[in-house]
Amino acid sequence: MKKLDYYTEDLNNLKISELKRIAEYFYREHLLSICERDYLNRIKCPLKDRWFKEDKIQVAHFRDRNYIETAFDLDNTYLISEESNVWDSKIKKDGYKSLHHYEYEMWLRTFKSEKIMKKLLDNKRNYTIFVRDIYKKVINEYRK
Repeated sequence: MKKLDYYTEDLNNLKISELKRIAEYFYREHLLSICERDYLNRIKCPLKDRWFKEDKIQVAHFRDRNYIETAFDLDNTYLISEESNVWDSKIKKDGYKSLHHYEYEMWLRTFKSEKIMKKLLDNKRNYTIFVRDIYKKVINEYRK
């Protein structure tokens, strides 16, 4: 994989996959910049109810990231431990895609509004033609 210049101003000549990587990088950086940390600079995973070092925290999407309309939505994305996002997502849970998905939904139902849950559980998929523009918008919004 070639080294990508995350601060390039020439976004128009990048491949979609490169724009996506840059957008995801700066979106994660934004979430990290606004999250609560403990005195050891760790971040709390709301699903595990434990504190983790930053390198063990990932951006988790409740609604799959392939739904571009919510891929960078602050209601849909949370900093979740790798333990939950990767490993618990491999554990089966009846009625759910995985244990991770079950715990994620239960947490959202407990701590977020019905309006947010309705938006996230809406199965209607909006196909977006201007994906390049969405990635550029995210980059420009969160890159400092």
